[in-house]
Amino acid sequence: MFIRGVGRTKFGVLREQIPQLMYEAILNAKKDAKISVEDIDACIVSNFFGGTIDNQSHLNSLIASLLPGFDKQSIRVESACASGGAAFNLATKLLNNYENVLVVGVEKMTNRDVSTVTDALASAADLRLEQDNGLTYPAAYALIASEYFDKYGVTHEALDRISLKNHENANKNPLAHFYHKKVTLNEIKESPVVCSPLRLFDCSPISDGAAAVILSATKSSERDVEILSSEMAVDTLSITQREDIIKMKATEKASKMAFNKASIKPNDISLAEIHDCFTINELVSLESIGFCKFGKASDLNTSITGEFPVNTDGGLKADGHPIGATGVAQITELVTQLRGEAGDRQVKKRAYGLAHNIGGSGGSAVVTILKGNIYV
Repeated sequence: MFIRGVGRTKFGVLREQIPQLMYEAILNAKKDAKISVEDIDACIVSNFFGGTIDNQSHLNSLIASLLPGFDKQSIRVESACASGGAAFNLATKLLNNYENVLVVGVEKMTNRDVSTVTDALASAADLRLEQDNGLTYPAAYALIASEYFDKYGVTHEALDRISLKNHENANKNPLAHFYHKKVTLNEIKESPVVCSPLRLFDCSPISDGAAAVILSATKSSERDVEILSSEMAVDTLSITQREDIIKMKATEKASKMAFNKASIKPNDISLAEIHDCFTINELVSLESIGFCKFGKASDLNTSITGEFPVNTDGGLKADGHPIGATGVAQITELVTQLRGEAGDRQVKKRAYGLAHNIGGSGGSAVVTILKGNIYV
């Protein structure tokens, strides 16, 4: 299995609506893959709440409106913030029957007030145990951060460094939500408290955007990137039902399956896209995947020029988090890096890349491992 083409839009506060965003991302992926509409055998659309806040469901049928002549199988996938990863995972299964599968993820989030979007986001949490008791996602991840600090003696400075690193990476990514926003460590440290101990710069933004990937069963050119594995696992929806809230069991399970299928180990990975919806999640996810021991993720050098680059596009924190597009955009970044086409943010070592996409507070997780053609 291979990735033949990738494409995306800019992320941020955009005037374009869902159809325009989808079309731009698909067009870019088609051009990159050098294929026509007739070559696409199936489509999967990733979207979280188009029907909830944009009153536009049935996005899988919208594909036929955007691509005249396309009348084949088309599916919409929703798995909260893991929708993009889940859609990509499903596409790999469809390659057993098809030659080319299009995955497009999209979200339009900035055309509604904050309270409406917050309520929509909360729908991914457990209704009885969390929503009805007022537990928002900033509060859930604040609990995870507090527990992590108490258990391992890590301070908020580790989160500040993650935020600064991801913003600096986004400054090298013209498509990022915060491409033009330069921030200092002092600004991050002094930003307003959202839910203690998390501050404003610990939280990913509300973004619009779309991303698309074209998967192929066979290799078409040297620019194609091989898919070694894509695995998905789930955990309890509510963090209140977990034995340890700082160990992401779905991430652990999906990672183990992905590494086993790919026949490689965590230390073989050259770079990773980690689901940093909140800065604390970059730490706990790196540990749950197996890149280091628990409590030691802050010791890793994850800068673009470091031993193990993480979130070279800026991550959810600074590239942006248009939910349905996020997991697909992670794949586009890995492909760009593994091809050696990332420009100012290009990493040196690019043998294997890993994408980690989760839903909610870790209730679902998708881990994908890709193999590049350039071993440096």
